[in-house]
Amino acid sequence: MEQRKGRRLVLFPLPFQGHINPMLLLATILHSKGFSITIIHTNFNSLNPSHHPNFTFHSIPDDLLESEASSLDLVALAKLLNIKCTDPFRVCMDKLV
Repeated sequence: MEQRKGRRLVLFPLPFQGHINPMLLLATILHSKGFSITIIHTNFNSLNPSHHPNFTFHSIPDDLLESEASSLDLVALAKLLNIKCTDPFRVCMDKLV
């Protein structure tokens, strides 16, 4: 993927379908305006980079158990993802910066 100088955005959508699809649409619009797009995603509901060749993707571990990932309590799942992804997100951002 071609890196555009000076106009790079890092996007990190929640790993839910209602968050990922709009984020990808936003990324497409921003890319068309000259931004280089990097998307960080978790292993939970991960993305297929081959469908979006203009973006750079970085996967971070979420360490979710099967029982946690299948929870119907989306608020609790989002809170758990925030807790479990904080350190991996920081490590990924350190590598990107």
